[in-house]
Amino acid sequence: MKRKYLFFSFAMLLILMLSGCVNSGSSPQGMKGGTLSGLVLDSSSGLSLWGGQAAIAGKKVQISGGKFEIKNIPAGTYTLTVSKPHYQEKKIQVTIDGRSSTVEIKMQPIYTKAHLDLFARLVHAESRGEPYEGQVAVAASILNRVLHRNYPNSLYGVITQRDSRGYAQYSPIDDGSINSPAGQSAKDAVADALAGWDPSQGATGFFAPAKVPNRNNWVWKQTAIVQIGNHLFFRAKID
Repeated sequence: MKRKYLFFSFAMLLILMLSGCVNSGSSPQGMKGGTLSGLVLDSSSGLSLWGGQAAIAGKKVQISGGKFEIKNIPAGTYTLTVSKPHYQEKKIQVTIDGRSSTVEIKMQPIYTKAHLDLFARLVHAESRGEPYEGQVAVAASILNRVLHRNYPNSLYGVITQRDSRGYAQYSPIDDGSINSPAGQSAKDAVADALAGWDPSQGATGFFAPAKVPNRNNWVWKQTAIVQIGNHLFFRAKID
């Protein structure tokens, strides 16, 4: 009799599992997947981040205009991971219950205040007098170097890099103009470039054509992208 009872219990358990009434980590029976929307901001400037990636429950989406949306997430509690170049990765716990929910994520740049100040002073020295879009483009091109294999992989390294002859990559380093305080416009340009605005369209350098008339100069041999104000922006060829 006991053996029949055990057999009957096992059979019922098997039937329940096959019918979906018993689950192991999946969504509760009848509960639809939830939708998670997010707003991603720079914690200091408050600017919406223009790019990056959000990931949860094995799903990944791109951040666009400071927003993301991930649909059909099974009910449960997960770790949401938000990442973007030049920012510290952010992880938070999120509970999905079959409904739509929204989170606000504030991201912190990976750079120190001292390095950001140096960055803004370089942008000021290189682009004062240029249209604001051109100032942002200068800042963006500097950040693009950090991610390019031809250059140092740190902001400070890019700014202070010197060539084989000992000359700085950016003339304000050599002529001392980088020591002048940054104006508010340059500080704003740095914030916009960090957030992801890139008017340079992926450039890694710039120069003023009027100041480099010799077309045999190495800068003319790079891939030109766009001219903004007095600067022509180019992308370095990968070594």
